[in-house]
Amino acid sequence: MSSSSALKFKIAIKPSYHAGVSLFLLYSFVISLAFFVTPLTTYSFIPYLLLFLVALRAAIKAYNSSEELLVSESGFIEKGEGDTYFQGQICATSFYNHCFIFLKLKKQDLHLADNGKNEYMTIYRDAVSDAHFRLLARLIRNEQK
Repeated sequence: MSSSSALKFKIAIKPSYHAGVSLFLLYSFVISLAFFVTPLTTYSFIPYLLLFLVALRAAIKAYNSSEELLVSESGFIEKGEGDTYFQGQICATSFYNHCFIFLKLKKQDLHLADNGKNEYMTIYRDAVSDAHFRLLARLIRNEQK
């Protein structure tokens, strides 16, 4: 199904405040667990500072990310351009809740070596419109039937 006419919906994923905050909190939790192993001293200050800067950079990168998806009613998705381009089908193990959608996509590339691999994607509610969030949730529910 490489026909673009079957892809009816164009979903723009905007920057997400929730993505940045949740990723920063995850990194911060891991850094705080490291405090139990190695206490903060003059020698460990620089590695902890570097870990904090990595957490901040990852959170900013997650906040600023934006993408565009082409979606069909059958759950077929095309994403990206250039090196990050792929085609895939929503798997039944994808799930959603009030805050985010976690998509597991089975890749369908032109290269035979890449077929069957999975791609994972998290879409936060504040990154898409309510109509697109409901559309993706409906596609997941249809795949699970």
